Amino acid sequence: MPMSQEQLEVFLKQPEVAVISTVDEFGRPRSAPIWFQWEDGTAYMFTARRTLKWRNLLARPHASLCIDKREPPYSSVVMDGPVLETDRPLYELVLSMALRYYGKEKGRSFAEGYRDKSPRVVAFKLSPRHIATFTPDDA
Repeated sequence: MPMSQEQLEVFLKQPEVAVISTVDEFGRPRSAPIWFQWEDGTAYMFTARRTLKWRNLLARPHASLCIDKREPPYSSVVMDGPVLETDRPLYELVLSMALRYYGKEKGRSFAEGYRDKSPRVVAFKLSPRHIATFTPDDA
């Protein structure tokens, strides 16, 4: 059954690892796990500029993002839309995600490694044009 807007917002605030899918230069789909942060109807992410996913997005700036709970009761959100680089401060974005995914101590330590990586790492956002959701009837 589809999620309500409230269920969607709650689900996307959970620290689930997403899978981003891009298209390579030969038209083949490429998928990779990625952290994300959901804010104001937009998914924010980061990656190294040299990664295949970023090179694919530069050439074809559209992606899908799948977020799913892999334990019962299973739930999922799949969205797709255009991707744009954001001028959002990288360290602040990484810190907010690292705290969410790792907790306070390990999260702060992880984020420190991104203080001076702005030239090599890119923050980007996916603005969904379509969102498909699933949650069990009894959730």
